[in-house]
Amino acid sequence: MGVLSGLELRRQLFHAFNGTVILLAFDRWGSSVGWILVLAALLGLGLSLWHSMVSPIGFADPLLKLLERPQNMGLPGRGAIIYGFGAGLALLLFCPVAAKAAVCALAYGDAASTVFGKLLGRRPIPWNRRLSWEGALAFVALTSVLGSLFVGLGVSVIAGVLGSLAETVFRIDDNLSIPLFVGCVLHLFMCG
Repeated sequence: MGVLSGLELRRQLFHAFNGTVILLAFDRWGSSVGWILVLAALLGLGLSLWHSMVSPIGFADPLLKLLERPQNMGLPGRGAIIYGFGAGLALLLFCPVAAKAAVCALAYGDAASTVFGKLLGRRPIPWNRRLSWEGALAFVALTSVLGSLFVGLGVSVIAGVLGSLAETVFRIDDNLSIPLFVGCVLHLFMCG
C-alpha cells in the first residue's frame, strides 16, 4: 500500500472544502461566482509571481507551509490558482447543472483519486504510470454518485469515466482539465 502524507491529506481536504464553498456560493449568487474565481486566480497569480520573484509575502508563508508542495515553491499557490481558473471557467461556460457537477468532479472526485491512489494504489495505469487504477476508480465512483445529485446517474457515470480519462490522458493540470472536460460533456448531454 502507498503512503498518504499529512501534507497531501491537508491539500485534498482543502480541495474538497473549496469546492463546497464554491457550490454554496454558486447556488446563492450564480455565475458571478465564476467571475470572482477567475479574478481571484489572476490576483493569486500576481501575488505568487511577486512572492517568488520580488519579495516574499509574509502573511502567505504559514498557508504555504501548511498546503504547498516543496517542488511547487517556484510558483507558490500554483494548484490553487489553476483550481480557481478551472472552477470559475466551468461556472461561466456551462449550464448550472453541468457546472455544479463539474465542480463536484474537481473538488471531490479529484481529491478521492489522490487519497485512494496514494493509500491503495498498486496497479499503475499503463499510459500514465504515476497514477493508479484504484485512484481512477475512486474518481469515477465519487464523481458519479455526487454528479447524480445534479444530472441523471447514467450521464453522471459517463462524465465520471470521461473525467477520469481526462485526468490520466491529458498532460495539463487536472485542476483545469477535469472541470472543463466534465462540464463540457455534461453540458452537451444535459443542456446542448
